[in-house]
Amino acid sequence: MDKNMAVELIKKLTAYTKYYGVVNIKGNRQGVTRFANSEINQNVNQSDLSITLTLYDGKKEATCSTNVLDNEGLKQLVQDTESLLDVTPSGEFDLFTWSPFPLKSAENDRELTTIYDAKGRVETIKEGVAALGSDFVAAGALILEKKMAAYGNSESSHDEILFADLDNVQFNTVVTDTATGADGGAECLSHKVSGLNIGDAFSQAKQRSVLGANPITLDSGGYTVILSPQAVGDLVFYLTWSLNAKRVADGLSFYDDTAVEASVFGQNINIYDDVNDPGVFPWYFDYEGYERQSIPLIEKGVVKNMLYDNKTAQSMGRGELPTGHAYSNKGLGGFSLHTVMAGGDASQDEMISSTKKGLFISELHYTNFVNPRVLLLTGLTRNGTFLIEEGQITRALSTMRFTQNLTEAFCNVSALSKELTVVNAGGWAAVMPSVKIEGFCFP
Repeated sequence: MDKNMAVELIKKLTAYTKYYGVVNIKGNRQGVTRFANSEINQNVNQSDLSITLTLYDGKKEATCSTNVLDNEGLKQLVQDTESLLDVTPSGEFDLFTWSPFPLKSAENDRELTTIYDAKGRVETIKEGVAALGSDFVAAGALILEKKMAAYGNSESSHDEILFADLDNVQFNTVVTDTATGADGGAECLSHKVSGLNIGDAFSQAKQRSVLGANPITLDSGGYTVILSPQAVGDLVFYLTWSLNAKRVADGLSFYDDTAVEASVFGQNINIYDDVNDPGVFPWYFDYEGYERQSIPLIEKGVVKNMLYDNKTAQSMGRGELPTGHAYSNKGLGGFSLHTVMAGGDASQDEMISSTKKGLFISELHYTNFVNPRVLLLTGLTRNGTFLIEEGQITRALSTMRFTQNLTEAFCNVSALSKELTVVNAGGWAAVMPSVKIEGFCFP
């Protein structure tokens, strides 16, 4: 779908109803090539496109969605939404004000769609598998994706309707050493050809599988850990989710927004939602049609901002305009889709060489809250966990369960890498360093 088609749909829907309407269109098209045992077993295209209409009558509000986009489907959507509006009681909120703004343009890297079309994905995987050699097998997926969204309302002119589409490529693999059965994993993603090196990801996964032979079991306890950027991103997700204003209001967060500003984490912890960082996906408006702003979430260990949508901002008495972080119109708070954690002055190799005894963790898995009110998390390691002794990686370790208070962990960060890496955060790009943490808990 291009902007002209999106504008046509929005104009039709708002013309079919006497009420003030807001229209959101979301689309996702993927070319997916999956492989297992070093053989491609799926090469398909899949797409999803839906349109959501919200109608307002004073403080009454009703929302319905459809993926039937012909005239009859659109008229039915309006009829269904109006019928729901008729029986909906008045709510808490008046219609929110919205003003058009000049939308930044994000140019697609069109080479992505030619290099990573169906044939290109197959050739890329074949090349990566061949480079592994006959003693290794690989599994994983290579995905060419187009994200698309549009926003408009009853008063939007053609030029004021917001539209964005963005191509990106996501790759992940697990390589197994057939002689030992040890696995190693790696991933990469980018919205630019220059940000992708799938061959390096295959190589890194192979190296981790070689190192992973004959794992030993380590005793429970607190250990110095060096987390890969991918593992760091997994933990930071739960931190930014805890700054969702709805979770704060519902008592499901470590953060108390009524408290006097104070240091919560170590002074070397700086985390932002920064749509302007070159590594993240440039997505300049949110579900409510507001401009997405770059904001500090944590600076020098101090929480600076929560993530709002309109409804949570109003219900919590925040009069300022939304910062553009809504992911729906349901009052679910704001979400960070452009998370960036600042690095330090070390390298990952230096972190390892300075560690007398500790662990290197490539990836975390099945991470979840034990108690969100104190940022207590649990999860497993996988696809490459190694023992460090006297500054060297010496042995592979079996899967380990951690249970860790993230506030304590981020107060005990002794080093951050100067190199930053783009990692996959639920299909969006985040930018993370490697991190060295003292006393990480494996009960």
